[in-house]
Amino acid sequence: MRKQNLLSKKIRKQISHINNLLENYFNSLRRFILDIKRLRFDKNNKVFLGIVLIIFLTLVYFLIPTAYNKELIQKEIKNQIYQKYNIVVKFDNRVQYNFFPKPHYSSKNLSILSDKRKIAEVKNFKIFIDFKNFFNFNEIQTEDVIFDKADFNFKKSDLSFFTDLLKTEPNRNVIKIKRSNLFFTNSDDEVLFINQINDSNFYYDLKNLKNALVLKGKVFNVPYKLVIGNDKLNEILDFEFTSKKLVLKIENETDYKKENDTGNLKISFKNKNNIFGYQINKNSLDITSEDNNKIFRGLIEFKPFYLISNFKYQTFRIKDLLHNPFFIEILKSQILDNKNLNAIVNFDVKNVYDFDRFSDLSLKLKIEEGNYNFSNSNIIWKENVNVSFSDAFLDFDKEKINFNGRTSFDIKNQDEFFKFFQIKKDLRKNIGKIELDFNYDFNEEKITFDNLRIDNKSNKKIEEIISNFNSNSKKFFNKITFKNFVNDILAAYFG
Repeated sequence: MRKQNLLSKKIRKQISHINNLLENYFNSLRRFILDIKRLRFDKNNKVFLGIVLIIFLTLVYFLIPTAYNKELIQKEIKNQIYQKYNIVVKFDNRVQYNFFPKPHYSSKNLSILSDKRKIAEVKNFKIFIDFKNFFNFNEIQTEDVIFDKADFNFKKSDLSFFTDLLKTEPNRNVIKIKRSNLFFTNSDDEVLFINQINDSNFYYDLKNLKNALVLKGKVFNVPYKLVIGNDKLNEILDFEFTSKKLVLKIENETDYKKENDTGNLKISFKNKNNIFGYQINKNSLDITSEDNNKIFRGLIEFKPFYLISNFKYQTFRIKDLLHNPFFIEILKSQILDNKNLNAIVNFDVKNVYDFDRFSDLSLKLKIEEGNYNFSNSNIIWKENVNVSFSDAFLDFDKEKINFNGRTSFDIKNQDEFFKFFQIKKDLRKNIGKIELDFNYDFNEEKITFDNLRIDNKSNKKIEEIISNFNSNSKKFFNKITFKNFVNDILAAYFG
């Protein structure tokens, strides 16, 4: 009997527990229904639900292009790029759709072709699309284009890639080239120089009604900005090149309606303005400039590339040439090391401003098959010593530049010569010519000598003086060290 009572209590306890669970469930369900009813009439929640619904539908709308046929879209992108810009592209991978931050298609390892030849490899490609009507399946309208991390391999004929861009019909879209390189090569596919493109934009300038190309880059380690504009209506082409590092600015405007392409090139260097007139002929370019201090005549023949130029200055600072960063970088780049390039440059200066008592500098440069020959150059010191150079060349060793050769000093007036260098009277003897080998290091700005001979003679004392001078850590060869050096040499020779 007692066992039955215990069993009965357990059963009642279980039934009571089940009842509580059922009651709690229905109470929770009743509260949930009441909450739903309250939401139905709460204006704030209506707004919230509306916003959520709009966001959801917007996302669905922007995701519609993911259902497009990628092959059809890829063909449409190629066609529209060609129609707008006359640029032929080839996809190595299928395009991918992205809607952030703005709807666009992207691809990796795209190629740009010219006459069926690959002229560029692009690692990252993007093309933005108009998102007004995504319900037109497999139909898009392309907008801005981005070529990112591209390597362009250009020959002279491939420059039409940029000239053709400047000739395209006006549109509101932009072509951007970012973080890229232009490798300019010759007919033998040898790289002449590399132009780094940090950022460039091609677009139609609505304000000035012309196509514009704005390029920020670096060439020969010199940063620059180039702006080119083409006014197709008035047939005027203008460009502006600026480099803060060189304190250089070049401006030009050409009217290509004229049969003869003539114009003026304005060059501002270190805030000094120079105007160069030019005329472009069929196979050559004539350049002229003249003012109170200088006269310049130049001729460039295109086939084969041949340059003749003549500079004539009344006064000139040698340090403006030796310490010119653009000149140094041009030499380092070895851009002129080209078998197809031949040039003759004559540089005549009446008064050398920063070299004491030197005048009538005649510098003759001959460039042939990559060799820089300065032989047959000369300069006059104090009107009684003729300094001439023989076997003088520029040599390149990795990033080092050296100017070396043999020079001779032909003395016309011994008395004036001895007087200037303060040679003691008891040491003064007949002297006609001093010859020596030299080497000037452009990087270290230091000069060294060797094989010094006076009237074809030398001695151990002279060799010791030369050795001590070369081992000196001083880089500069000013007039004081020059005078002391010559004085020691003559004292050693006559003593």
